[in-house]
Amino acid sequence: MYNQAAFVLAGGFILGCVILAFGLKQVRPTSNYVTVKGLSEREVMADKAWWSIHAQFGANTVAVIQSSIREVETEIKNFLTEKGFTQDEISIEGINIYQNNYQGAPTRLNADVRVSVTTNDIEKVRSASEAVTELIAKGLLIQSDKWASGPKYYFTKFKVLKKEMLAEATREAKAAAEEFAANSSSRVGVIRRANQGVFQILPGNRTNENEVFFPDKIIRVVSTVDYVLE
Repeated sequence: MYNQAAFVLAGGFILGCVILAFGLKQVRPTSNYVTVKGLSEREVMADKAWWSIHAQFGANTVAVIQSSIREVETEIKNFLTEKGFTQDEISIEGINIYQNNYQGAPTRLNADVRVSVTTNDIEKVRSASEAVTELIAKGLLIQSDKWASGPKYYFTKFKVLKKEMLAEATREAKAAAEEFAANSSSRVGVIRRANQGVFQILPGNRTNENEVFFPDKIIRVVSTVDYVLE
């Protein structure tokens, strides 16, 4: 009876080892893998620009403020027309009139006038923004700080590049995996996991500044892929 029980126990142990070994053989291909990254970049030029000209002035009566608003609007529109902008590209962004309540204010009222242009011809915006001193020379108080009111440039054809850039990033990732596999005497198998990454738009000078202020841009995506090694 004792020998029979020992035989059954031994047989069960052997069978268990066989099943465990078979299971490890099935799992092993996915336990060895390499994580690689693939980069794709494109240098592009903006295809749309927006610029807002911000003028400020003061007066002591509503009548004078209203008259000044019309004059400022006319001066800015004439300036933009001379620079090649059409009426469809020019719009009044906003008019704000407010009262000066602080002691010693030079005028009782102040006004802000914003006239903007939106165009697909970015060179017109670049040229006009560089000539804004012409308005200042006419006595207009123009806010000309680049970061506060400078032209903004946009790239709107992102969808055209998205598919090919993802394909390129994936190819680059696989090439990196194959190089690793060759150096480790293994072979690249199936994809275990993939993350296509986030698209970034960077300024052309590759700084940390906001890309909207730069007509030249860099579009980048990094894909992260896990490949099984066989």
